[in-house]
Amino acid sequence: MRRFSKRILQTVFTIWAVITLTFALIRQIPGGPEAYLRAQYAQTGRDPGNIGELAKQYFNTDFDKPLWQQYIDYLVNLSQGDMGTSLFLREPIGDLLLNALPWTLLVMSIAIFISYAIGIFLGAVMAYRERSTFDSVGTTLSITLNSIPYYVVALIFLYVLGYQYSLFPTRGTHSIDPGLDPMFVVNVLWYATLPAISFILTAAGGVAVRMRGNSISILGEDYLRVARLRGLSSNRISSRYVVWNSVLPMYTNLMISIGFMFGGAVILERIFLYEGVGYYMYQGIVSRDYPLMMGAFVIITVAVTLAILIADLTYGWIDPRAKTTDEAHASFSLRESMSKLARWTRGVFKSTDSSESTISHSDMEADAESVFSVETLGETTEYNWVDSLRIEGRAMASTLWSDWRARVGIVIVAVYLLFGTVGIWLVPEPSVGQGPRRLPPFENLNHILGTNPQGQDLLGLLVYSIPPMFKMIFAGTMFATMLATVIGTLSGYIGGTIDRGLMTLSDIMIALPGLPLLIVLAAVFEPESPYVIGLILSVNIWAGLARTIRSEVLSLRDIEYVESSRVMGFSLSSIIGRDILPNLMSYITVNIAYNARSIIFSSVALYFLGVLPYSNYNWGVIMDNAYQGGTMYTSSLYYWLLEPMIVIVILTIGMILLAQGLDRIFNPRIRARHKDHEENEPNESEESAPGAPVN
Repeated sequence: MRRFSKRILQTVFTIWAVITLTFALIRQIPGGPEAYLRAQYAQTGRDPGNIGELAKQYFNTDFDKPLWQQYIDYLVNLSQGDMGTSLFLREPIGDLLLNALPWTLLVMSIAIFISYAIGIFLGAVMAYRERSTFDSVGTTLSITLNSIPYYVVALIFLYVLGYQYSLFPTRGTHSIDPGLDPMFVVNVLWYATLPAISFILTAAGGVAVRMRGNSISILGEDYLRVARLRGLSSNRISSRYVVWNSVLPMYTNLMISIGFMFGGAVILERIFLYEGVGYYMYQGIVSRDYPLMMGAFVIITVAVTLAILIADLTYGWIDPRAKTTDEAHASFSLRESMSKLARWTRGVFKSTDSSESTISHSDMEADAESVFSVETLGETTEYNWVDSLRIEGRAMASTLWSDWRARVGIVIVAVYLLFGTVGIWLVPEPSVGQGPRRLPPFENLNHILGTNPQGQDLLGLLVYSIPPMFKMIFAGTMFATMLATVIGTLSGYIGGTIDRGLMTLSDIMIALPGLPLLIVLAAVFEPESPYVIGLILSVNIWAGLARTIRSEVLSLRDIEYVESSRVMGFSLSSIIGRDILPNLMSYITVNIAYNARSIIFSSVALYFLGVLPYSNYNWGVIMDNAYQGGTMYTSSLYYWLLEPMIVIVILTIGMILLAQGLDRIFNPRIRARHKDHEENEPNESEESAPGAPVN
């Protein structure tokens, strides 16, 4: 009961913090609510002296008051269920959003349930049949589907199944009067099919890839070998041990994905004109309807935060070994938390004081800084650190190159890097009137991919868009990954007050609706540098990864060798660095590719919507120009929209394939096998030495 009360208080605090941050962000938008009302008065020629009355009518506050008093007024009215009145629709916001929420929940619940059911099943089967034809085909299909933006799939479905064949409706939520009859239910599901399928096809692939990675790590555990020796059937081992023990990280991702899908609903519901919360949020953004925008933020925040609360309270049902922080540290105080953090800090900057009795890895390996020895048949062979790096490096390269996924991923990423560096020197910079207008691809060798209606070379536009994209990816992924690793590891291992504080911060960031948050940040900062854009796009990425890393650490900290390190007196930094992080590297590495995927998709979406400052060189801008130019309805211009889509999909496929190969490097059993092979190879100097046997 005490733990439940703490979680409730934490959830209330998270919702309050998100509302506060959102209120502050929206008020910082250039030309904010007050300027908007004054502009409306100026257009109608009315006296702006009555602006206070309009502010009370629409915003439930008075702009003449200090900002903190306006904030208090908003919270008081919000607690009474009053979110103000929509400037654009002239209706109470509470009524609009509460009527729209069930439609969004319908699509989201269908999409989440089906995508995770399919993905978990396929991922577990692919892992259990690793290296089989089913695994290769399933992995390739999953990665390909997950590499396609959901809004691209939505546009394709809308064009083909909506406009061309009229199999599904192209807009709305239902076409018959509501009622408790089967026809109404069928009609509602008919309208929700295309939005739901757009999410399912793209999300199920990602779930399958993640589940496969989790299951492969479980398959290497000792207790599975014991289960096989006991004669348990393959079906029982796969369902009882592999799938069940891989569910905890997937369950965390399930809760986190709710926030992602709510954010994605902004674009998806706009495409299908599906009148859910995302549709009204988009209306608030494009029409600068600040009360409506703020109300939609609040509704989505409450839904996502409650989902996270459910995840926290049900961890123990999924994996009893992963105790929640309060269960494992019921008597953990702030003083103990700070004490542990201080010991960890001292471990990083370890003193050389000889009186310190704590055992550390560096003490035990002090004699092996530059030379180590390997005992072989009574003889000692000495290697210096150069030989050690050579063996490890060749083993890692051999491990990586032995997997077809890694080979394909390396080639794809290398080609993009080549085009982004050397290519910009070889391909002429595109300009208006550079070639014939609307030239189809492969009809002119000077414009191999064709030209747009302005005569710009499409190959040049695609190539010159690569360097800014890689700058965004580098800045965003590095920041998000490092921050998530530090926060997730410390939170899961130290626990107590530090865990609650860090996870509350993560919950606040997760609860902020992703794409709408990025839209607001882009409007506030108006970034032009690709590095700054990458940092902004990573704001809503690190928190989800930090939570999943924490869930992994909760299971790892009670493993036998970690307990042994604690008993032997190893420092906190040594345990985390040598026992915890190596077991997380495969998961972190795979998530780097997914973080890069999120940055690519988000940047393209924001440029496609026209939110980020206009740039000539971005795939999203090319898609936006093509969409506005009528490519959806002019078959002869299909290549203008299709080419940037293909470029995005291929790059994402390459990154995910490379991550799958890197996952093998951090598998100790696989790397050890390749390392043994390298060590057993005869040394070239020994082969040429006098007296050496000649084959």
